[in-house]
Amino acid sequence: MASSIKFSVNADELLFLILLGFILPSAKPSTDYSELIYKNCANERFADTSDTASSRAQAFTALFSELVSHSSQSKFFRTTTGDDHGGISGFYQCKRDITNQDCHRCVAKLPDVSNTLCDRAIAAKIQLAGCSLRYEADSFSEEKDRLPVGRIKYEMEHKFCSKERAEIEGFDEQWNLAFEELESEVVSRHGYCTVEREGFQAVAQCEGDMEGCECGECISEAVENAKEECKTSVSGRVFLDRCSVSYAFGYNQGGGYREGEEEDHHSGRQLAIILGGGAAAVLVGLILLALLGGMRRKDDY
Repeated sequence: MASSIKFSVNADELLFLILLGFILPSAKPSTDYSELIYKNCANERFADTSDTASSRAQAFTALFSELVSHSSQSKFFRTTTGDDHGGISGFYQCKRDITNQDCHRCVAKLPDVSNTLCDRAIAAKIQLAGCSLRYEADSFSEEKDRLPVGRIKYEMEHKFCSKERAEIEGFDEQWNLAFEELESEVVSRHGYCTVEREGFQAVAQCEGDMEGCECGECISEAVENAKEECKTSVSGRVFLDRCSVSYAFGYNQGGGYREGEEEDHHSGRQLAIILGGGAAAVLVGLILLALLGGMRRKDDY
C-alpha cells in the first residue's frame, strides 16, 4: 500500500519561507580584489650568498611590514628599507574607489604573491585587481637612471582589450568624449577620475605621488595606447608604469564592468560563491524550521 506524506506549514513557518525567498535572489558574488592581473619581474636576481641573503630578507620583511601596516589608513604609501649594503624602495597603491578595509586585505596578499612569483628579483611590479606593489633595489634604480634619454617615458606594462566589438551606434562619440574628459579632469581631481556617460564608463588613476603635469602626461599616453590597441573593443584596460586607464561600454549600472573575456574565468568562482551562499541560506532555513517545529510540538503537549 502506498503511503502518503503530509506536510503542513503554520503561519510562522510560511512567513519565514517568504523572507528566505527574498534573501536568496539577493546573494551576490563578492569582489576578489586579490586576483592577479599581471606581474613584471626583473630578470636580474639578487646574489644568493649567505652574507647578502640575511640582510636582503630583513629588508624585504621590513618593507612589506611597513607597507601592510599603512594600508588600512591610506590608499598609497611609499618607503625605503635596508642599509648601506643594499636598500630596497617600494610602494603599494590601491584603487581609489575601494574601502580602506578592502585595501588592507588586498595589500596583505602582496608579500606572498611577490615572493612566490618574483622570488629574488631585484625589481618587480605585482598588479592585483584591487591594489599593486612595486619595489626595486638601489642597484636597479641606479641602472635605470643610466638608460638612454630617448627611451619611452611611460612604458606600457599590460593591456587587455575584449574580443567583443562595440558595434553600437554612438560608441565612437561616447568613447572620445569620455577620454577627453579623463584627460582634462584627472589632474584637478588629484590623480583619480571616473567618467560616466550614457552607458560608457572610463576610469583613470595615477601613481599616488605623481606631480599634476606628469599625471596628465601619463594619462594622455595611456588614452592614446587604449585608442590604438583596443580600438572598437567594448571594454579595455591599459596599464602604464605610472598610471592606468580602463573603460567599458554597456557597463552594469549597479557599478560593475563588463570586462568581456578577461572576466570569463571569474564566472565559475562567482557561481560557486552564489551557490555556496544559497546552500548556506537553505541549510540555515531548514535548521530554523526544525527548531520552530520542535517548539510547536512542545507547546502541543
